[in-house]
Amino acid sequence: MFDKLRSVLKQPFYVWLLGIYPILHLYSENLGLVKDREALYVCGVMLAATTSAFLVANRVIRCRYKTAFMLGICSLVFSLSGHVYVQIFIPRSLFVWTLLLPTALAILLVILRRRASSQVLASVTPTLNLILLILLAIPVTDIASSYVSKSINLQPISAFGKSSTAQNASPKVYDSKSHPDIYYIIPDGYPNDSSLQKVISYDNMAFSKALEDRGFIVVDHAQSNYWATLLSLASTLNMQYFDNNPLPTSDLDFLRLSITDNKVASQLQKNGYTYVQLLSGLWMPNPSADIIRDFAPDGTIEIEVSQSDYTTAIDTGLPKKWRTIPILENYYKQPFLPLYLETTLLRIVSTRLNGLFFQDDSEPYSLFAPGRFLDTVDEVGSIARMPEATFTIVHLTKPHLPIVFDENGNFVEDNWQPDNSEIIAQLNFINLMFLKMIDSILEESRNPPVIVFQADHGFLHIPGDKDFVSLIQFAPYAAYHLPEGHSISFPKPFTLINTFPLLFNEIFETDYELRDNRLFEPPLVYKAPFEQEDVTARYLGKG
Repeated sequence: MFDKLRSVLKQPFYVWLLGIYPILHLYSENLGLVKDREALYVCGVMLAATTSAFLVANRVIRCRYKTAFMLGICSLVFSLSGHVYVQIFIPRSLFVWTLLLPTALAILLVILRRRASSQVLASVTPTLNLILLILLAIPVTDIASSYVSKSINLQPISAFGKSSTAQNASPKVYDSKSHPDIYYIIPDGYPNDSSLQKVISYDNMAFSKALEDRGFIVVDHAQSNYWATLLSLASTLNMQYFDNNPLPTSDLDFLRLSITDNKVASQLQKNGYTYVQLLSGLWMPNPSADIIRDFAPDGTIEIEVSQSDYTTAIDTGLPKKWRTIPILENYYKQPFLPLYLETTLLRIVSTRLNGLFFQDDSEPYSLFAPGRFLDTVDEVGSIARMPEATFTIVHLTKPHLPIVFDENGNFVEDNWQPDNSEIIAQLNFINLMFLKMIDSILEESRNPPVIVFQADHGFLHIPGDKDFVSLIQFAPYAAYHLPEGHSISFPKPFTLINTFPLLFNEIFETDYELRDNRLFEPPLVYKAPFEQEDVTARYLGKG
């Protein structure tokens, strides 16, 4: 048996493992965020490409050990080029980087072919095989444990039947002074004015003044309870803290379910409100929602969700053509292939490849697509024109990175490493879009609405020491529009978990008790969201 094992280890199969290791590692780091099957398809393509390249190269080199070693270097350079470029950012030009790297690789391969010893490469092959097997075991174990322990591949829609908040709604009521429309608008990763000044020396007072002129109260001392979107929104919409997952779904799907099937919406539906979901690509449709809309290049997608199927219609102004989408993850998980291409030597043409080969105009926009942001802004006015009293959740994935707009609203290549001027340029444009959306709500509403314009957290991708970065992450932009005759005195400290208790107590004269203000950091964010550190004493009320 040991002889057979030694014989197997002498074969240079590490080159195939080296091809799929970066793919599986990237997938394991994004479990629950990307479409699972795409990662497996990419692995299959890489294995096939490695096999073809090995067969062709070995006919030229005529030594399988040298072929495997040289091909392994090529595979490693291809798979890590984009990632290394982002990390070291030298040279700054991606074009220069993409030109120089293959040139340097070609020179290295010529040297290796002439000087590399076949005997030495044969002797190190078993060691390389073992190293790759050990490395590969890490992401494979993570992926397997997620599938087994959290049923990550099961349709999470079944969990709605177990949810404590999903209930039959009361008869619908109309928009009135006693039942004003309520909008929860979430600009993702938008820090407060003082944080913007500290981080990028940006004076955001003109935007805040514009909101105040429209009747908003800007609360500059608001703090997030979590600086991760899913945790922050689940906490705010359910008026509670989250430190475990009681459902047989993945942790991320549990948080998505908690956002979409939340206590705030449930309470308002009991009061006759129409619950409207404008999907953002981060959470799933809710069967108990009254209106669910997503956005695609072809037009607005109307969604009806049941326990057995997911029916959608593309609304392009023509008669709607209904169809069934059996894969719910299309609405809340992102494509894996574009993410992988960004880490490879093809980073320079990844956007063009995605648009040329992988964009189905009838499928929802990706999470950070500029079209999703613009279409969502335009859609809000149609909700304001509805006669019913509505509760609408609008999650906008800006100003969160990547940068996708210039100051004039032109689309730019996704930029995850912007300088301050590029961040400011996008912020200037999206501020105008936020005001446009708010103006459409105010102009179209029959009665003065409630508008909660409240970020989920502050900036995430900023330089600085840990304490400085954390303070900015816990410092979201927060502004509130209330109908005439209503006002809220926001306490100090004030955290987002108490947003809707304060709002309901003022508008509907309820008696919700305010929660203790606590701040939590999830060190592994979406990989292990419930491994949280209580940092209340360190950051609450500071900044």
